[in-house]
Amino acid sequence: MPAVLPKVESPMQTAAPPRAHTTKMLLAVLAILLSTLLIYWPGLSGPFVLDDMQNIVAVHLDHMDWQAFVYTVTHNSSGMLGRVVSISSFALSGVQYGLDPWGYKFQNLLLHLCNGLLLLRLLFLTLQQITPSRSRDQQLLCAVLVSAFWLLHPLQVSTVLYVVQRMTILSTLFMLAALLCYFEARTQSEASPRYWLLAFVCYPLLQLLAVFSKENGALLPLFILVFEALVFRSLRAPRLLAQRHQLFLLGAMVLPLLAGGLYLLTHFSTVVDYSSRNFTLAERLMSQLHVLPFYLKLILLPRVRDMSLFHDDFPVTAAFDPLTVLLLLLLVGTVAAIWLLRRRAPVLAFGLAWFLVSHMLESTIIPLELVFEHRNYLAVAGILLPVIYLVVSYKEQKLALALLGLFALVFLLQTFSRVQEWSNEELMDAQAVADHPDSSRARTTMANVLATQGKFDESKQQLEAAALIDPQDAGPLLHQLTILCAQGVSSPELVTRTAQVLAAYPASVYALNSLEHLYSLINSRKCTNVSPEDMVQLLEAAQSQTGNSINPLIKGYLLRFNGYQALINGAYAQGVVFMRQAYDSNHDILILVELVEAQINYGEFTDAEEMLNLLRDINSKHLGIDSYQVDRLGKLLQDAKDKKVRDAASGAAPAKAVDTITPQ
Repeated sequence: MPAVLPKVESPMQTAAPPRAHTTKMLLAVLAILLSTLLIYWPGLSGPFVLDDMQNIVAVHLDHMDWQAFVYTVTHNSSGMLGRVVSISSFALSGVQYGLDPWGYKFQNLLLHLCNGLLLLRLLFLTLQQITPSRSRDQQLLCAVLVSAFWLLHPLQVSTVLYVVQRMTILSTLFMLAALLCYFEARTQSEASPRYWLLAFVCYPLLQLLAVFSKENGALLPLFILVFEALVFRSLRAPRLLAQRHQLFLLGAMVLPLLAGGLYLLTHFSTVVDYSSRNFTLAERLMSQLHVLPFYLKLILLPRVRDMSLFHDDFPVTAAFDPLTVLLLLLLVGTVAAIWLLRRRAPVLAFGLAWFLVSHMLESTIIPLELVFEHRNYLAVAGILLPVIYLVVSYKEQKLALALLGLFALVFLLQTFSRVQEWSNEELMDAQAVADHPDSSRARTTMANVLATQGKFDESKQQLEAAALIDPQDAGPLLHQLTILCAQGVSSPELVTRTAQVLAAYPASVYALNSLEHLYSLINSRKCTNVSPEDMVQLLEAAQSQTGNSINPLIKGYLLRFNGYQALINGAYAQGVVFMRQAYDSNHDILILVELVEAQINYGEFTDAEEMLNLLRDINSKHLGIDSYQVDRLGKLLQDAKDKKVRDAASGAAPAKAVDTITPQ
């Protein structure tokens, strides 16, 4: 007969603290939430920034239309998986608030507060497990303080008030909720329906919601590995619990990690594609050795001047120099220390592991930009935890808490200062240029502000500075051409210079967006100083670049511009050929949608019907997710046919074919 093991007591089953202390902590938490709300409130009136508008407009619905909603959330190109949960939230926010940034930012703030509460609960349970010698009051105090600093840390401003980073906030929300489900299930000591509900229903559902909010949710198996290795390493359990927990770990940790590793091995060239970057995989990995200490500095010793939405001025590390070698040794030493300190200093080990795992996706091999502050949204808690735990555990606790209070005041002032910046677009951009003069992105953003004020010469100066900072990006030069459109000024020299850059280096997202904006201006007759020959020169230059020609997405995008050019010039047949080639390259259904609209505008109803039938076939294969566009185009085509019949019956002259198309 097997020996009877002692019952494992859940942290939730321990004795409750005195009512007075519970009330005091509850009031403290409410005060923290209210303080966060008040400090962030002025920033809610701030503008959309960077790619906010691009993402929000793309999914905006004037009213709730189920077909349009399904189409919107299933045809988003954000991330590898489409991020349908986040896109759904943006679409619903749009129905409620239109295109007013206030509502989107307000909802971001509410989600941030929810994350603070979930983090508090998770840290409290974790501290009960790894610091059993500490009193419950100390554990709760530490969890509350960490959550407070996390909520009010100035580094979080660029996540909460950057609307599109709701993707990060939502992914964190579901990750924390999933970890709480796992934690509660892990501490169950008896076979019960509650365990199976938490571990095999709630957790997988939350895992999916996290992943489809943003790919960071894929880090959950690694977080569970951290909990198993550092938090539950000494927890013994009856055989039944061990067997069913092994089943859970197999499905929630082992299989996802194996599947992820297998996918990476079989799709390495696709996932790790640096053809559109101005740095290599090796350079990125070396640079991240410098980025992580920079993040640590921003967390522990934040300075408003160091923090910004724009960190594209962070230098690329191109050589394995002594400093980089030292940083690599420190990273290896940190990983070793996590394992060696798991018993003697479990809080420190857990905090460091939390920080490193939080950066496993965005600070490793994926070809993302080098630095963004929102990548620390969850990671901040890992660094704050051991520091605040040390303060709470110090024998002279009152003195330690007083010093911590001073740091809190500094944090609050800096957070307040950043929020004020984010409440005013011109102030934020001017400050960004002042603090980060070598940031091309800060200068191009400032150029937009100046252009909207009619200060075209100053705007061009900022764009010229951006072009000198990053001579491999044609975006600032194309942007200058759009400014010249507003002035009605021609510049053959600028066109030639832009073409040379497009021919020499892969087209950036900025360059492609600027090119599309230029086409939009030409198409709407707002730009007459850039000739068709100029556009042909720019397109041929971009298509001659090797990286552009082998990347199916960019190749399709450029062929689509060829189609625009031909259709705008009245070359209907040639335009159709280019648009079909563009679709064959990247299989973006919007290209066919635009083609049908152009065919209707040209009065080519037979061709439009044929193309619409192709869309119907594609829609059938896609399980009906393209029904919104198919039905909309069908109605548009029928209305055009009916109008033609009415015009013929009334003896009116047939409408002249429209020689423009509207990019979607």
